[in-house]
Amino acid sequence: MNILDRYLLKDYLKAFFVGFLFFSALVVVVRLLDKDIKHFEEGISYLTAVKIVLYQAPRRIMEIVPVSGFVAIFFVLGRMVRNNEFVAMKAGGISVYRILTPVIIVTLLLCIVFAVFYDRVASPIFHQANLLQKKATPKHGRYLIFKGKGNREFYLHQINLVEKKINKLTIWESNEAGEIDRIIFAKNATWTPTHWQMSNGDIRYFEYGVEIGYETFDEKSIERHEDPARFIGSDKDPRAMTIKELKEQIAYKKEAGQISRIEQVKLHHKIAYPFAAVVVVMLGSPIAIRFGKAGFFAGLVIAFFLVFIYWAISFATLEGLSENGKLHPFLACWGANIIYGIVGTLLIWQTPR
Repeated sequence: MNILDRYLLKDYLKAFFVGFLFFSALVVVVRLLDKDIKHFEEGISYLTAVKIVLYQAPRRIMEIVPVSGFVAIFFVLGRMVRNNEFVAMKAGGISVYRILTPVIIVTLLLCIVFAVFYDRVASPIFHQANLLQKKATPKHGRYLIFKGKGNREFYLHQINLVEKKINKLTIWESNEAGEIDRIIFAKNATWTPTHWQMSNGDIRYFEYGVEIGYETFDEKSIERHEDPARFIGSDKDPRAMTIKELKEQIAYKKEAGQISRIEQVKLHHKIAYPFAAVVVVMLGSPIAIRFGKAGFFAGLVIAFFLVFIYWAISFATLEGLSENGKLHPFLACWGANIIYGIVGTLLIWQTPR
């Protein structure tokens, strides 16, 4: 690394982290404090509301990483253009590629760090925020339907994972042709590592869609294949799952014959989005070289516009199509990165050497 690289990277990293801290504070104050707390129930304490805000913040501030990258590169290269430093570099035989290469490499390394942070820190903490919010606004009488393994479907009135108790459990068991073999109902149920322990219930037997038998029981034990925590999987927002949890959820749903499109989209999103800053910087670099003289605030406007378009393409359009089964999750989540990367590469290539 030569003096030029150190000079450029020092200014770039300083501008990046100053912008990141500023926009992070802006997100917390404006988007969270002004918007989210207004929707909390009246019974929630102010301390709990603040905790929810702070727990949601790490994931929310990930949204402004691309903005920070664009503003930083626009500020640094724009200043170099205004001070004729960029012209001096080119006159000295230093190409645009040579100037931008260390910046893009460092941005890529930053994105890897943010990707790990997004997965290992932001997602679990976001889940804690959801738990606090649900405790503040509890729901009574949950009705859950879950498709399990071995052609079983479960209907639950209420489940308590802490006490390992289920209130009013019904299990439909079907054959390979999809016809009901038997329906098991229990007023109360609990579970061991291998079995469901059911009490005060009955079993109805079917053949070719016709009921052929009926029995009651005080206690009944049947083999368990399902993880009870997955019954309330909807309580854990896929956005709050780690990559490992999403992969496990997808594998389980596929084995159980369930649709896992949303989890697949969130899995690819969690990997793709942290690298949005790289393609935004690639796109922003030639824009800064051409329009850097317009000033910092012009760069800020352009940054928000480009990132808004990125969000519109990625989140509102492509990921929405993928969740509806009309686009592969990989293309949906990496599509905006690919588009911005191609456009940025073409603009850099067309930039005067």
